Amino acid sequence: MRELGLDDLNAAAKIGGPSTLSEKTMLEPAAGTEGIVAPAKYLDGTSSTYVFEDRFIDGQAKKTVLIDSRTSQNNRLEDYISKAIKDGHPVFANMPRIQVTYQSDDGTGTIQPERYLDVDLPHRAFDAHIRIGSVDGTPTSQLPEYIKARNSTLADMRPIFDLSPITVAMGAWDSTRNKNQLRIASAFNGEIIGVLANQEDGEPVYRAGARVDPMAASMKFNKDEAQQIENKIHDDLTDKTSKKFTKDGNGSTIGLGAIPPTAGRSSSLDGIAVSNIIRTHVLSFSTLRSMSFGAGKDGDEAIRALLAAMLLDAMAGSNTELNLRANCMLRESAKPVTILDKRFGEQEELEMLSIQHADDLLEQAYRQAHEKAEVDWNGQILNVDGNELVPNRASDNDSDND
Repeated sequence: MRELGLDDLNAAAKIGGPSTLSEKTMLEPAAGTEGIVAPAKYLDGTSSTYVFEDRFIDGQAKKTVLIDSRTSQNNRLEDYISKAIKDGHPVFANMPRIQVTYQSDDGTGTIQPERYLDVDLPHRAFDAHIRIGSVDGTPTSQLPEYIKARNSTLADMRPIFDLSPITVAMGAWDSTRNKNQLRIASAFNGEIIGVLANQEDGEPVYRAGARVDPMAASMKFNKDEAQQIENKIHDDLTDKTSKKFTKDGNGSTIGLGAIPPTAGRSSSLDGIAVSNIIRTHVLSFSTLRSMSFGAGKDGDEAIRALLAAMLLDAMAGSNTELNLRANCMLRESAKPVTILDKRFGEQEELEMLSIQHADDLLEQAYRQAHEKAEVDWNGQILNVDGNELVPNRASDNDSDND
């Protein structure tokens, strides 16, 4: 089998070219097929649950569990790009980007800067952290180059591409704007599902581990004692924990005392047994072809090829990390399969992209876009000062309604 090349990306960037490139990887628990895995948890009212779905696999309907969602897989690509920027990647580190900086108290009275890139923010270039910030005293939302980027359309995406290429590659929606809401579909789609080992009655495992306190199994404080302790660690506690501890005086509220192991539905979700785990990634060339950049036919195609190479590089990087969360460490159980859709039912199997090959492809695509579309990446950063009110109102609570 051959490797994907720049010629393939150029063909896919042209109208009528290949529609998609897909990857399929068979996975299993790192402990072996007898191990269990912890899928992503979702809130169902006040309790957590897994997402169970029927899928058509190998010609049959199968009961499956969602291990990693499309959004989570997107985040893993973004995380790889963010790390590549910090590590000085030859292309990603030079990619234009938006950076928001907050001046925050580190808890000791020392002010430390906290920086977030557009690739780290959930709505990328349109994120509220950017919109409510300012640049040299001018509100970001009133900055001419930012307004021009937000006014981009699919007929000319160049302003937003020049300001924040990652926004164009990964997709975003300027949903809070009162007009001209730009919606960019993500050209990447991916997920990980597990086929339940028990197709009749696939039950999750409910259990919680023990905690041993070397001093005592239980500690109880009276109201005055609890208040004295709370005064010493007040800044270290959430408001909810602080109120609960001063009310009940239970040491367990702040982490003192032992916790016995538990099992059954009153315990926490711990995982589930699966017979197969399947990771799928899809890169849609059709989505990229829906966008133009005001660079003429050849220039537009070169930018589309560059965007495709960015996503392929991030896919290759994220593929190497299979520790998804606690109790969900995976490994590849078979050689991954990469398929290039060549239209009219024709497909070609290709070699799986290695990080080195993906890096080389990205460098080639950038040089081509530089020549044909005057794309010039030299580490341009739009530095946004974060709104000073935000750090003072930040909370670890999951909901604004707590």
